[in-house]
Amino acid sequence: MFLTRKIRQWAWLPVLAGLVSLPLDFETSNAAELYRGPYLQLATPQSMVVVWRTFGKTNPSVRIGNSPEALDRTISGDPITLQVSADVKTTEKLPLLYKEPAADTEKRDARDDDPSTVANTYQYEALVAGLKPATRYYYAVYDGEQQLAGGDKQHYFVTSPPAGSDAKMRIWVVGDSGTGDHIQRDVHLAMQEFTQETKRDLDLYLHVGDMAYGDGTDQQFQHHFFDMYQPTLRNVVCWPTMGNHEGHTSRGISGFGPYYDAYVVPTAAEAGGLPSGTEAYYSFDIADVHFICLDSHDLDRSPDGAMAKWLVADLEEAQGDWLIAFWHHPPYTKGSHDSDREGQLIEMRSHFMPILEAAGVDIVLTGHSHIYERSMLIDGAYATPTTAEGVILDDGDGHPEGDGAYRKSAGLNPHEGTVAIVSGHGGAGLSRRGTMPIMREIIIEHGSVILDIDGETLTSTMINKNNVERDLFSIVKRGKVNITRVEKPWKPVHDFSKLTRFMLTWHEETFGQPPSKWTVAAGAPKAMLIEPQADGKAKQAVVSATDTASVVLFNEYNDHLKTYAANVEITAEKPAPAGLVFAYQDAQNYYTYRLNPETKSGEMLRTVDGNETVLTTKTIDLDFTKPVKVVMKLRRKRIEVQLQDDLEYTVNLTDRLPPGKIGLYVDAGGKAKYSIVYIERGSP
Repeated sequence: MFLTRKIRQWAWLPVLAGLVSLPLDFETSNAAELYRGPYLQLATPQSMVVVWRTFGKTNPSVRIGNSPEALDRTISGDPITLQVSADVKTTEKLPLLYKEPAADTEKRDARDDDPSTVANTYQYEALVAGLKPATRYYYAVYDGEQQLAGGDKQHYFVTSPPAGSDAKMRIWVVGDSGTGDHIQRDVHLAMQEFTQETKRDLDLYLHVGDMAYGDGTDQQFQHHFFDMYQPTLRNVVCWPTMGNHEGHTSRGISGFGPYYDAYVVPTAAEAGGLPSGTEAYYSFDIADVHFICLDSHDLDRSPDGAMAKWLVADLEEAQGDWLIAFWHHPPYTKGSHDSDREGQLIEMRSHFMPILEAAGVDIVLTGHSHIYERSMLIDGAYATPTTAEGVILDDGDGHPEGDGAYRKSAGLNPHEGTVAIVSGHGGAGLSRRGTMPIMREIIIEHGSVILDIDGETLTSTMINKNNVERDLFSIVKRGKVNITRVEKPWKPVHDFSKLTRFMLTWHEETFGQPPSKWTVAAGAPKAMLIEPQADGKAKQAVVSATDTASVVLFNEYNDHLKTYAANVEITAEKPAPAGLVFAYQDAQNYYTYRLNPETKSGEMLRTVDGNETVLTTKTIDLDFTKPVKVVMKLRRKRIEVQLQDDLEYTVNLTDRLPPGKIGLYVDAGGKAKYSIVYIERGSP
């Protein structure tokens, strides 16, 4: 029963233009309490949806008017759709809000939050129709004659301008924001300050996913999205796309879960575009801008899938001068995720970017990767790995006062260039693992994006959480532009010091030789050599020691650590301890984590002024004749050790871990193989 998707039975009929009042069979309850909203959804030139939740039953209505003092029209009865939490006892057959399926409850850790809708919840979705385009209305929500919210200057909405009219709009874009902490609040506040300073309000809000960490539960939506953004949501429509964290509890194939309860989006072309028949992906028109939302998380991403076929059909009918697409998983990124390695990202690039670029897409907005990245004007970058050769149409910075705005022909024209933006920096922890060659800007700061469209000009501004402009570019669409491809495009500098995550592998090294970028700090000159793995093709580093221990250091890292990991295989005939060196200041001061095959233990040691102290010894029931995956998560006064993804324990420190170099260690007479080393940079 709980898997039944809510059915909205709004009849888009002429009778609604009169805003008739058809009473529902409810009893008024003075105990009812408003706890979500009101907020706005599914804007069109003639209508708006107002949504709110209460604890307890009410006699719901919305009153609207041209000023807060004159809310002279009332919407009640059939235009209001009611949904209830599964515990509510009713004689009516009402659509139910999310309740966790029993099979999922059995699998869930008892310590985790229950993702189900809070008990005694009533959700109201009021269709306010018969409105004038591009008009401001004030509103309030009521329980009978009792006003629950609104009736002031802060509660208003503006209907969309007519489809096809010249665009003049401001769009806020944010992703991966739903932490509920001070960083998320700062990013939101910075946007509010920016709009006040520039004296231009938001017209709509695009969220590119991961709005409710960690699992997209009903309560996480409340605390990490609705409570946080209520000052914006009460007068600006948020058009969403589902992220992977919302996907922990919501399912695109069924339209089931807290994400789908929270939003009302078009399925039947209510706001323009082509009907999709699902809330997982959809399109809409505002003025002469056509918007596309896709589900990159849990639906078929193949070119023959339902979503791709709908996209092709929708774009064939698309009208207007601007085309903006948004979804969660970026086609291009080297932030906390790598679009050259991860399947969802590769598929969105190789299968959906060609469809969109053939239709003349101007901007592609995504999140998922916790970073801000912005491309040059690109077309045809579908290969894996991504390269810049042959796909850059303009390698300038796009700044009107710099290299100049990017230029495209008026209207929607195939393959005239796209700017891809990763806006996954709205609140979650930031990270960078590489340099995507098509990117013009790569910034590791929290913030958001403001898109301003004024007729033939689109301007994008990235502001950080302190309301400082960090990137700006424009696209101007005018006349007919001759498209050429840049033979030797500008390339972003691959600055190793800017990376926060990286793998140290040996692909480019020579068999039988010491690896580049490594130095022997203790031991024989050739204590570290490159050798083939068992398949004869892949490479690994082998560290050996004679009469004294060997320590080899990576030259290009001398900083705080957040994560340090490696696959360690101890191979000597008489196995000796081997492991990792970190926080290395000099030969007299550093930390070591060693696997000891003789005592079958893991040892954390600290060397201070040349004196070695064992901080902790942990007995480990592992087969030391096979590779052991060692992962250390380093905090200021704590180290969390994980072995083989299973055994975990914590080492507490008396002092904060200092910055330093990282390296590999093998005790006297020992030998160990290292197939991969992974580092994540920490903060001071």
